[in-house]
Parts: sequence; C-alpha cells; structure tokens
Amino acid sequence: MPMIISDPTLPDNPIVFCNNAFLEQTGYTREEVLGQNCRFLQGPATRQADIRRIGAAVDARKPIQIDILNYRKDGTTFWNALLMSPVFADGELSYFFASLLDVTERKRAEEHSFLLNRELDHRVKNTLATVQSIVVQTLKGSAVPSDVANAVAGRIQALARSHDVMTREAWASALLGDIVRNALEPIHKMVGDRIVVDGPDFRLRPRIATMLSLAIHELGENALRYGSLSNPSGTVIIHWAIVDERLRLVWSEKGGPEVRMPSSKGYGGRIVERALAAEFGGAASIDYAPEGVVFTLDAPSEGLGVERTEWIAP
Repeated sequence: MPMIISDPTLPDNPIVFCNNAFLEQTGYTREEVLGQNCRFLQGPATRQADIRRIGAAVDARKPIQIDILNYRKDGTTFWNALLMSPVFADGELSYFFASLLDVTERKRAEEHSFLLNRELDHRVKNTLATVQSIVVQTLKGSAVPSDVANAVAGRIQALARSHDVMTREAWASALLGDIVRNALEPIHKMVGDRIVVDGPDFRLRPRIATMLSLAIHELGENALRYGSLSNPSGTVIIHWAIVDERLRLVWSEKGGPEVRMPSSKGYGGRIVERALAAEFGGAASIDYAPEGVVFTLDAPSEGLGVERTEWIAP
C-alpha cells in the first residue's frame, strides 16, 4: 500500500517519509518526493473542489477520505483513494499519515457506467415522448374528453420525471425527497411555496420510488383541480418520518374548498391507495375530510431500501 507521512510542524507540511510502493506508483525517486507538499501530485485536471476539501481537512486537523486525480512523474494521470489522518502525541499534532490506493480502473468503470446510463436515459426519454405523442394524437381525434387525454399525457410525463431522478442515481436508489419534489415540479412552478415538503433523507428502491412518484403526481393534480391548490390560499404539506421501524408519509391539504367524497374512484385513486400500498407492503388511505384531503402511507421500513441518516421522534 503506497504511504506517505508529512510534518505539519514545518512550513508547507512537507513529506518526510514515503515507502517504496508510493515511489512505484508515482514514478518519482525518494529524493524527489521528500520535502514536497502532497500537492505536487496534483495538476490541471485535478478538481479544485477536491483540493479545497483536502486543504480544509489539513487546516482543521481532521481525517479525510476522498478520491482524487493525481499525476505521475511522466505526466500520466491516475485516481487515488486517499485516506489521510492526523496523528497526535500528548495532545499535539505530530504528523499526517496518508495511504493512496490506486482506484483508476474503478473510476473508469464508473465513468463508463455513467455514459451508458446517460445514453439509456436519452433513448427512454425519446421513447416516452413518442408514446405521449401517439396517445395524445390518438385521443385528440376521438370522442374521449380532453381532460382524459390530458390526464394520460400528464401520467406519462410523471413517469419520465421519475426516470430522470433514477438516472441521476444510476438506478441504484433515490432519495424520497427528490422523488416527491420532482413529481410536483410542474405544480410547484404554478403555486410556489404553497407546497411544503419536509422529511429526513433516506433512499428507496427504484420500483418503489417510481410508484411513489406516480402517486404523488396524482395527488398533486387532484389538489390543483379540486383541492387546496385550486384557490389562491390553500396549501399542501407532505411530511414523512420513520417511527418504530415504519415509514409514515402524510399528505395534508388545508385552506381549499370544502371536500366532498367522490362517487367513485378512478385510475388515480387506485394508484394512490391500492397499487402504492401493495408496492410498499403497507397501508395507504385517503381521508376526504371536509377541511382538506389527507393521504397517509404507513409501511414497514425493512425492504424498502431505506438508508436512515436522520431520525424524527414520534
């Protein structure tokens, strides 16, 4: 494992030790390395943000783990997984220890995967746009009401927006907050801060995230047409938390016209209650309270692909 040690008690934190593995990795001789600051490995292609992060860690005397692009003596580049830690003696900073693992092949594989995902995203978007055009044109010349045609087009667009989020995350998982905000983006542009989204960051598996996106889209469209967003003063609050190993998400509308129970539930209602509950393995319900619609999703967090980074007390 390539390793170096630098002395922060001397000006410019010079390297005072390097092992043979480091010399083999970089192509330098020991005489050329000793006395240098570790910045000598960096060059024009190294991201400035990475350089600043390392500098901040050194100034704060804190450890850091980061992938950074470095240069060999012959000018070729390679990626290092840098792990740098301060070492203290009697409460005083004595030196910085750093290991530098070559991860060039991993980074190349990640870049290749990114390019493939971007190409796939482009092709799927084109396909969805074609499907939307076919559906709209087909329904346009039929006896189907325009609101039905618009609803179908909106659902295809919602599917495309959820696809955008998943592509940015390489189809591994998606933050629940990103899914909710993205699904409501067109409506948010119209109503602004009358939509409040609040909850801790955690991730959902792709299939679950896509179904949630479609459900949030349906709730948003209904709020805009008939609910709290159909007037100038109503609001929507979407809040979620994990309580006792269960995910609880609540959509709450306030300040809209008096709510009436619908005579029947259409496709949107079935997505919100039945399909979403089945996908999450929990319960989903809509309460058509006169003062505002309240949708509640309650499901076990296990199996959802949740990575809990914050807890909200019940």
